[in-house]
Amino acid sequence: MATKAVIALVCPVLAATIALNANGNATKATSGSCDCMNWAEVYWRNNAMCGRANELYFLSKMGFSASYAATEPITGMPHKMCYDFFKNFASTACVNIDLLPFPEDEFTGKQWCYVSNDCANLNGGGYATNIEGFSQSSWHNLQSASQQAWKICDPTEPGTPALSVKLVPEVVALGEESDVSLSRILKLAYPAVNISWGEASLLWKAINEAYTPDRTVAEMVDAVPELTGWGSEAVDRRLRAIARSEQGTVLDAPGHGDMYHVVQGRAAYVVQRIVLGDMAYLGGHFSEEYTVSCVMGCADAEPRSALDLSTM
Repeated sequence: MATKAVIALVCPVLAATIALNANGNATKATSGSCDCMNWAEVYWRNNAMCGRANELYFLSKMGFSASYAATEPITGMPHKMCYDFFKNFASTACVNIDLLPFPEDEFTGKQWCYVSNDCANLNGGGYATNIEGFSQSSWHNLQSASQQAWKICDPTEPGTPALSVKLVPEVVALGEESDVSLSRILKLAYPAVNISWGEASLLWKAINEAYTPDRTVAEMVDAVPELTGWGSEAVDRRLRAIARSEQGTVLDAPGHGDMYHVVQGRAAYVVQRIVLGDMAYLGGHFSEEYTVSCVMGCADAEPRSALDLSTM
């Protein structure tokens, strides 16, 4: 009788296990920490192989095959993303899934990070593989072995430090700390719009001309007369909404180049490559290849040692 009782208890458990196995990665989602993991550490420990999750999504969405194309290339943009950025990014911050969100799709505006395989809620994420799994799929024509969980970030959750909610100087400081491209990290931090600085500059100038210490950014925007009669009303409304939101936003350059502008509230920054950019890049000083300079409206906090001349 005791044996029958044990069998009766075990069978439902076995059935549930088989059902989970039939759903692939469902067995990996158990209770546990969902804190974002350090990017550089994930690759250093060979928990995941760069390019086998979302690192190269901007290419894979256009037909780049992560299974049969080289995911550890030695040249080009894939190399710059994997070797120059992700493998050096010693941070737990969430980054954009799509580096170039044109055209928009279901991942536009979403950020991600690697998490423990014990994380129970991936928010629609999945599992990446490592070198072992890549070998199985590429050389043995077997199903890839999924080794490392990744989640879609919710900035309101604890342990989920999203780059999208940080100020531009904070994102730049993170890039300098890990010595990664400042041009790349800003595109991985903020949403992007296919509107150039040439279209936005007059509005930002007018917003800053409407500045007074007692006005909010939204009030400054409302103080600027709306654009009419020029055929660009839709762009004007989109830019005003971006300014009011105070969300950092990339104003993409023609051809989606690495030199562009970023706006945040009334502030505007320009990303430019230095004259000796090749020397900085080839020398491995990735954070020095590009500079991020304030164009207008930037108000960084004063250092605590700043001298207050008005009280002297």
